Amino acid sequence: MTTITATPRLALLEQARSIDDVVANLDRIIAWSIDTGSTIGYFAVLYKRSTLAIREAIRLRLFENPERMAEFDVMFAQRYFDALNAYFHPADAGELNLAWAVSFVGHDAKSTMLQQMLAGLNAHICFDLGVAAAAVPVSPMGDLKNDFDSITDIVQTQVPAMVRTFERLSPGFRWFTLITPENWVIGNVLNKFRSGAWLFAVDLAVNPDQVRKLHVDHTSWTAALGYWYLNPPKQPWTLLPLLVWLLGHGESSDVAKNLRALDRIADHPADVRPAFRRRVSPARRRP
Repeated sequence: MTTITATPRLALLEQARSIDDVVANLDRIIAWSIDTGSTIGYFAVLYKRSTLAIREAIRLRLFENPERMAEFDVMFAQRYFDALNAYFHPADAGELNLAWAVSFVGHDAKSTMLQQMLAGLNAHICFDLGVAAAAVPVSPMGDLKNDFDSITDIVQTQVPAMVRTFERLSPGFRWFTLITPENWVIGNVLNKFRSGAWLFAVDLAVNPDQVRKLHVDHTSWTAALGYWYLNPPKQPWTLLPLLVWLLGHGESSDVAKNLRALDRIADHPADVRPAFRRRVSPARRRP
């Protein structure tokens, strides 16, 4: 007689009160994902690398307001932890929003590493980032804009090393990078995510009486976009199914092995200073 053992649930994540707490929670998610072979860890390793890079930017005082960004980073990350707690512990952590529900439920699907990461980025940037930004006590809100934009610029600086690791784990991804300018594609996606998140944050800030409606509207289309990333239409004679097949062709199915390789890269973020050279505020131009 065969005994079926259920996959252990991720333990309830503690409230993060500092960036070090954020990193500790991410390590817990990655360790659990390696132990259970869960693809939920793919977004977590990308998030860890980006968080370590943001922590370094704060240490170097590259942000216009490093102290505010340290608080913002924790508040932003907590939304991800709250979503995971709601998914695994609904009785203790409350209701899970639809954008994250699509991403977490989709982790069981046979989608590629890149699709899993995009689904997580979509939920966290397109929805969570706007909600977190609107909650920052700053007036006028435009004072937050440069540092807000720097977040996705930092993420972009962390992508090339991850891409090189992807290429080792997925021969199909190597072909994808040969025919596609991946830095341009990823940069374009992140910029669109960021622009939408900022407009959402402004909308929330100037329409406090419509917050519930705005949350419902925004989480709905964010969830739809996440579903599209995980389950792109399979229309014949179109490029998208071919690209998805190419990305997954030969990709390692050993999730634990993949996560260990990606986590080794996550522990050593790339130089963050180029993210700040792209944008110089008038205040920084003064001698």
